[in-house]
Amino acid sequence: MSTTTLMHQAAVDAEFRAAVLADPTAFGLTADALPATVEQADQAAIDSWTDGIVSSEIFACSTSCSWGPFTVVCDGSSKQ
Repeated sequence: MSTTTLMHQAAVDAEFRAAVLADPTAFGLTADALPATVEQADQAAIDSWTDGIVSSEIFACSTSCSWGPFTVVCDGSSKQ
């Protein structure tokens, strides 16, 4: 990996940043050279939004949904 890629990864990935900070020489970096981190996503908020969107979409077409092993196909209210 290039130094630029390592720096980018350390800025956006909290787990990778922790690994780099634990042993920066293993990555060919110094701890003080790392860029500032970006704010990490709030997983609880993401889960809440996702659950709300999924439940409303399934409710909106519940009368005409065909469930398969991996997909849901909704086609309005034409299904008998």
